[in-house]
Amino acid sequence: MSSQHNKLSKVQENFIATLNEGPQILDPDVFEGPIDRIMLGLKAHANTISHARLIALEESFPMTREELGHDIFNAISRDYIELDHVKAHDNAQLGLHFEQYIRPKYEAHIADLAAIEWAWLESYNAAEANSLSLEQLSEFDEDTLISQHVIWHPSLRVIPLSAPIAQPLAELRDICIDPHSILVTRDNVEVRLLPINDVTAKIVWEAKYKTPMGNLLEIATELGDMDNPLQPLLSIIGAGALICIG
Repeated sequence: MSSQHNKLSKVQENFIATLNEGPQILDPDVFEGPIDRIMLGLKAHANTISHARLIALEESFPMTREELGHDIFNAISRDYIELDHVKAHDNAQLGLHFEQYIRPKYEAHIADLAAIEWAWLESYNAAEANSLSLEQLSEFDEDTLISQHVIWHPSLRVIPLSAPIAQPLAELRDICIDPHSILVTRDNVEVRLLPINDVTAKIVWEAKYKTPMGNLLEIATELGDMDNPLQPLLSIIGAGALICIG
């Protein structure tokens, strides 16, 4: 059984390598029949896989595709899926490095948009957890509130912006005058996007690892608006970005 399993693994490895690297990799013992027919079949299979991967990228980045235009996006995608480190990913993880790939080539707001779309997918597929709510917050007395440790909700993603918010997300522009980052959270099954300013972003990053609420309150008091210093922290909690530890 072990020798058969090893043989099957080698056949699979050679088959995948042939699809990725070309016909010169093919072990002639893997298939029976004329080599030209074998190569024709492999080419058809490779084209099917390539098409599926292009469709997967389109479905992962619909707004980026809209912003770039179909033809440009398709040309970028064809080059991207041929990269060695991209070939190692299945279709579900195909877009993992897409934002880094397009950032040097196109305007910053387009790369930001791709990063937000990928964060949306990661947030949607993240683990479940009960987020701290504003209602729960009101139940804490002062000592409990200050000592309560919090951490990021598993669905939370923070995307720093390097340019104004792209047109497909124009509805977010009115929420925050000078957005520093986009907060991506998921409440049950609904993913939400919230633009946040630099003070709110500092509070969020402070909570990435287990930290007492008192630390976040201190930052909010020191850096926040004097008229409403707690608003950034309340916005973070209202978005479902934090969970309680202990």
